[in-house]
Amino acid sequence: MNKAVTSGIRRRYLLLSLSILLVLTAAGTGAFLYMKYSQDELRVERERLYDKQVKLETLRDSLNDMFFRARGYAAFQYEKELDLVYKDLDEINNALEELKDVRLTSEEKQMTEELTTFLAKYEQETLPQLIRLVEGKDYEGLRNFSSNGLTDSVNQFMAYAKQYKTNIDDELEGLSTEMIEQANQFTFVMVGFLLLLFVFIAYLIWRMMKDIVRPLEQMRQATDDFASGKSFSLLPVNRNDEIGVLFSSFGSMIRTIQEKEEELTAQNEELITQQEELQKHQHKIEESLHETKQTKERLERYNDLNHVLSFTLNKQELADSILEYLDSIYELDLGMFWIRESGERALKGMTDALFEEFSTNRTDYIDQRLKEDDFFMVTREASHEKGLAADSVLVHDYFSGVNNPEGDMVALFGASRIGRVFSEEEQKELRGLLNRVALAIERIQLYERNVKERILNERIINNINEGIQFVGHDGSVLQRNEAVCAIINCGVPLDETIERAQWVDHLANQTDDPDQMREFLEGCMDSGAHHVQEYRYRILEPAERVIEVYSAPVLVNEEKIGTILVHRDITREYEVDQMKTELVSTVSHELRTPLSSVLGFTELLLHKQLKPEKQKKYLETIYKEAKRLTNLINDFLDLQRMESGSQVYQMEPLQINELAVEAIARFRTESSHPLVVVDEAADVQVEGDKERLAQVLTNVIGNAIKFSPDGGHVTLTLSNDENNVIVAIQDEGIGIPAEDIPKLFNKFQRIDNSARRKIGGTGLGLAICREIIEKHNGTITIESEEGKGTIVRFLLPLLSTGRHRIARPESNENSPSVMIVEDDMSLALLLSEELKMSGFTVMYHTNPSEAFEEAKRTPLVGIVIDLMLGDDLSGWDLVELLKKEEKTKDIPIIISSALDQAEGKGKLHQIDHYLTKPYPPTQLSKAVIGFLTGPIQQGVIFYPERGSAQDEGK
Repeated sequence: MNKAVTSGIRRRYLLLSLSILLVLTAAGTGAFLYMKYSQDELRVERERLYDKQVKLETLRDSLNDMFFRARGYAAFQYEKELDLVYKDLDEINNALEELKDVRLTSEEKQMTEELTTFLAKYEQETLPQLIRLVEGKDYEGLRNFSSNGLTDSVNQFMAYAKQYKTNIDDELEGLSTEMIEQANQFTFVMVGFLLLLFVFIAYLIWRMMKDIVRPLEQMRQATDDFASGKSFSLLPVNRNDEIGVLFSSFGSMIRTIQEKEEELTAQNEELITQQEELQKHQHKIEESLHETKQTKERLERYNDLNHVLSFTLNKQELADSILEYLDSIYELDLGMFWIRESGERALKGMTDALFEEFSTNRTDYIDQRLKEDDFFMVTREASHEKGLAADSVLVHDYFSGVNNPEGDMVALFGASRIGRVFSEEEQKELRGLLNRVALAIERIQLYERNVKERILNERIINNINEGIQFVGHDGSVLQRNEAVCAIINCGVPLDETIERAQWVDHLANQTDDPDQMREFLEGCMDSGAHHVQEYRYRILEPAERVIEVYSAPVLVNEEKIGTILVHRDITREYEVDQMKTELVSTVSHELRTPLSSVLGFTELLLHKQLKPEKQKKYLETIYKEAKRLTNLINDFLDLQRMESGSQVYQMEPLQINELAVEAIARFRTESSHPLVVVDEAADVQVEGDKERLAQVLTNVIGNAIKFSPDGGHVTLTLSNDENNVIVAIQDEGIGIPAEDIPKLFNKFQRIDNSARRKIGGTGLGLAICREIIEKHNGTITIESEEGKGTIVRFLLPLLSTGRHRIARPESNENSPSVMIVEDDMSLALLLSEELKMSGFTVMYHTNPSEAFEEAKRTPLVGIVIDLMLGDDLSGWDLVELLKKEEKTKDIPIIISSALDQAEGKGKLHQIDHYLTKPYPPTQLSKAVIGFLTGPIQQGVIFYPERGSAQDEGK
């Protein structure tokens, strides 16, 4: 195609568009530059006029200020005004100099020159003359000076400056008007330019519609008519551009299509015929593919069935899979596969009730028939299977048994078709499949028997108390029972195989002699070891135990295939042997020592004449040792009764604080140790055997004293938790090593150190205590630190946990402490209960010396003292000691006595309250609470019998 032709429309429209665009651009640019230049000139002229106006205004203002200040100087002779006149003169001269740089008119230049001349004359002649008249105070001369025309000249200059400002304002306004007019002209020019641009675009669109769009629309119309089979006309276009070429090509194409139409129609008919043949072939291929797919699905189901028959160990899964497979192949309406022995069944179209009726009433007939034939079929008229059919419908039932190799039926298969008979070929196929099922059922039954036997063996082995390990020929642990993991720490699950080095090291490291244990195990697993070997070892963690192990080889055809290791926990037997040895040693020691003393002192009494004092001393020693023997024998008898279960407990409600005070009182007369009772318990009532609980307290307090050979306090503390009363006995003795504390409650258990060996004992006391406390549903524990002392603590359930208790402030864990020094324990307990109900902790004392030492050591909010205490110190003696001691002089003291206060009138200034017995216990708690809630007024004596207080002075 000719290049000139192919590019005609594009070149034409491109040249036209560029031409108009260049013209419009040039016109717009010229108008813009012209307007910009005009606006810039007007802006410069306006700025010049504005600058001139500012300078003239400054000149006018300075001139006006100068004349005004000169008149002020003339009128008031104020020198500062004269200084300001000279300052204004300088400003006026500066303004005139600046005006010389501004473009001025001839009139302005004349005015400037006249003003310069006037100022020079004014500065050189007029102003000095004015100064002389003012300094000479020539007022007449000043009046003549002001009327000589100078004022008129000044006013003329001011009027001229004002008129000139008006002229400049007019010029500025004219310039602004001219700028606005130019802006309006520029706007009209831009509107015209936009109109020209619109006309150009409209013209361009019109040309495109005429030259391009209209011919294309004609061609489209012709195409639509040709496609719809209508007649059309395509007028020739006398154009050499692209449209002309397109019209020419389109006409040629139409003519070619018309010429080829008949040929294409014939080819189309031939193609349609070929398509029909291809569809027939495709249908046959699809049928073949469908058959292939069905065959594939049947094979897949058959493979699935084979998989189930070969690998499943679940009878129910087997029954479901078999019936599902047979149903998919033979399209059963009713179906049943029933494993007779274990009862698993799979059903189709049958309810459980219908199956139960069948299994109860119809199996005898079927069993008899299957004894005669491997399978059979029954044709019957349908009853409930008939459904909505009006005519008679036949049902064809097929039954076949599944027999084991012995010929016994293990399963039954039954199937029904409604209106469709089982062919002989199908019946035989079903029988062949069911024969394969017999093998699967036999395999499952064999597996179940093996599982039962294995479980039975495992249960037998696991129920054996001895731990059993089977070790293979390579030393790996292949099997073990649960008991072995209860004896030793296995570290891995039971069914996991453990390599030789791993389990040997793991077991050896748990024993007291790892090297010896490792050597024994390696010797057992030696291939040449064909005899039984035994070894005894100790397990250290979590508790020490004694284990006995023996090994035996496992032989098959005289060849060793492994080793059996049997571990037996003989800790109990070992401890019994140790106890027997310890018992013999303890009894021989504990009995011989007092017997030797008894025999020795008795022999002295029999064969020697002694003074009465020595006889008494020897008899006291004999009595003491005999009592010791009696206690020892009683411990053995108590332990024997407890272990045999023949110990009888007489349970009754008890106040545990009474038992504690009685036990402490018993030891006060026998021991030099300071004994302290701290009562913090709000509820102390328990149910128990008074004698046995007293035995526990006596035993524990006695141990605290016995194992504190260097002295120190023994403190018995009573407290409560939510449901229990807690009794704690604390000493400051030799203490117990931490590793020996768990052993202390064992019979005949004694700590093996030199300090305790010197003290002696049978080791039965704490074992008896634990037995008694546990029979009371309580617990007993020991806390100790070697060298610092021991705390034995036991808990007993309260008789009633619903009793009211005094609530103590949460912010203070320790209640305020009050000491009672009273030898009447009944009264002391009564006062204690009252004080505890008010939230106080109570400490008991009967000995004034011990009370004094305790007061120095313990912070107290008050001390209640009985005056009649003992022979050594009285109550007043204790008061004297307390008031002289710096640590105790400020403790409030309450006297609780049956003596009249008049007997100690000279000493009343040392106390804070005096309560005369008998008095209500509430008065005591009120007095102690008063120490906490208000200032202590010394000398205030409380007389409960009169109900008032009397100030006795200091």
